[in-house]
Amino acid sequence: MYQGNAQGLEADMLDKVVFFLHVVRHGSLSEAAKQYGISASAGSRWLNELEESMGVSLLKRTTRKISPTQAGQRLYDRFSLINGEINDVFNEVQNLSHEDKGQIRIASTPLFAKHYLSQIIGEYVQLHPSINFVVLETAFEVDHVHEVDFAIRANATYRGFQDKDSLLVKRSLIREPLIACCSPKYLSLHGEPRLPEHLKHHFCLYATTLVGGNKWIFEQNGEYNSVEIAQTVEADDSEILKNIALAGGGIAYLPYSLVSDELNNGQLQPVLKDYVSSQFELNLYFKPRKYMPVRCVNFKDYLIERVEEMDKINKKALGLPAPVKMRVTV
Repeated sequence: MYQGNAQGLEADMLDKVVFFLHVVRHGSLSEAAKQYGISASAGSRWLNELEESMGVSLLKRTTRKISPTQAGQRLYDRFSLINGEINDVFNEVQNLSHEDKGQIRIASTPLFAKHYLSQIIGEYVQLHPSINFVVLETAFEVDHVHEVDFAIRANATYRGFQDKDSLLVKRSLIREPLIACCSPKYLSLHGEPRLPEHLKHHFCLYATTLVGGNKWIFEQNGEYNSVEIAQTVEADDSEILKNIALAGGGIAYLPYSLVSDELNNGQLQPVLKDYVSSQFELNLYFKPRKYMPVRCVNFKDYLIERVEEMDKINKKALGLPAPVKMRVTV
């Protein structure tokens, strides 16, 4: 049984318990150590010392994954709540200073990171030099609640689309049409699909992380056609898919802004023009916290304002309708 001092849990033991939470969330000691900023050997030593101090085994270790024992799961469930409350207290106290300082962690799709986030962060650090940023460029979902302050994800949506339930607050940032397109060379070799069902017999390029994955949805006269396209090339970066399409590798379903130049100069040709395509949507996700740090509140407001300004300029240049007012859902 754990023998604490007279003041309760020792400070170094608290660090070890918090590190244990990271290990359970990641299912990997090395990944948790990387996120926590310590070496894997130090992390392993911390876990051994924690188990020895508490007199019980907390983790089951295999060559492929680490998972909690019954006692470990109990510690994880109870201490996760306590740790969240501790963070709220820290944030509440820090907010009294009304200063922008500290670290902001963001997970973003590659497309948004390159064309929006990099510029916005570049502007922001000049205005607030005491803010540090950590940017994780990924199109896949991350553990939003525990690992980042904000996440920007891409979805393909259509009329009647229902997003999956989430405990996160969702803010729509950008919406624009998706365009099915390919190179003239590809059309000359394989012909043009006239119906969505014809895509089953074509080489198709798709992004795993868009809603539906390899299922593309088109609308005509109020009727929806959901097509499970041939899985020719799968990637998580839209610009990679565009380059493959330009090389004649197949038909891609991409945001209009990404391919507008190539459509205008004839390097890419639209297909299924008689159908209404899905919408490409970039959304901002963040956790609904009672005490969001001032640094996060201020950056969120700046990010939303700048994206709206940049999106308006981009849509005007592309001849697209002006962006509608952004929505917030919980």
